[in-house]
Amino acid sequence: MVYEHGGDVYRNKVRLDFSVNTNPLGMSENVKKAIAENIEQFGIYPDAMCINLRNAIAEKEQVGIDNVLCSNGAAEMIFAVVRAVMPKKTLLLAPTFSEYERALKSVGSQICYYYLKEKNDFELQDDFIDYLDDIDMVFICNPNNPVGKIADKKTAQHIAEVCDERKIVCVFDECFMDLADGYSMKEKVPVIKAFTKTYAMAGLRLGYMIADTDFVCDVQRQLPMWNVSAAAQIGGITAINDNDYLEKGKQIIREEREFLMDKLKNLGFKVFNSDVNFILFKGNVGLDKSLLKREILIRNCGNFNGLDEGFYRITVKKHDENAEFIRELGDICG
Repeated sequence: MVYEHGGDVYRNKVRLDFSVNTNPLGMSENVKKAIAENIEQFGIYPDAMCINLRNAIAEKEQVGIDNVLCSNGAAEMIFAVVRAVMPKKTLLLAPTFSEYERALKSVGSQICYYYLKEKNDFELQDDFIDYLDDIDMVFICNPNNPVGKIADKKTAQHIAEVCDERKIVCVFDECFMDLADGYSMKEKVPVIKAFTKTYAMAGLRLGYMIADTDFVCDVQRQLPMWNVSAAAQIGGITAINDNDYLEKGKQIIREEREFLMDKLKNLGFKVFNSDVNFILFKGNVGLDKSLLKREILIRNCGNFNGLDEGFYRITVKKHDENAEFIRELGDICG
């Protein structure tokens, strides 16, 4: 097994993990308390229909409960969506989140790529629709990982409209959108979200999809029973009602993202604009190894299709951690 993502603190000695992009506040104390107080529930089966959780999500997202489907993280939902559609030919962005490709390969889908260009700061362009001939399915990560940019709203809407006209299943992954000041495509296309990033609940594994009821039913058939644990359901209900936590996290991200981007530029790195809680930058090959010797983990993006060695991604954390990271990085750069 080859691990392709950030957060590998199990095989590395790490004191500062800048490789995973979760809310800088960490898991809410309210979530921890709710899980601890309900630990007796863990001895019985969780609600297979996730009624209370779906009700909470539906209220937050202003949709009907039958438009919400929950999963064991966004990755499980991606695989279930792909199995429900069984696309013969799919169009992906490059670079983008690698789990779309893994899911598509598992069902034998032919994969085509729309390569985002460095000269355009890896931003999605209007000519994406020129690549839609004979395509059955499209995944768009928005904001895109590892770039961090939100697609132009008119461009996104145009893509959704063209896909609808051509009967192409277009799925938007908005796992980072709630940590940014953006928009949602949930009224036009199926949208996937997760508590992983927004509420720093990566270990609990909780994702969801918003879609029309027919598509929800199609995808639900691809999911196992009891796939969302009691702990994840309790944590999710508590988290989604904690508006103060989310707003505080977003404020930290806005302020600290600017701090990190300015400092990286001052150190001579090429930094790409970001709208969310992570930053893509370009530096010397091997920088990640130099930082790991200091027990600091960053995401080497060399294994992203469309990027080379020398591209790195870091998350936005609290100021003290960000300042320490910049001090260590500056020491390495000399």
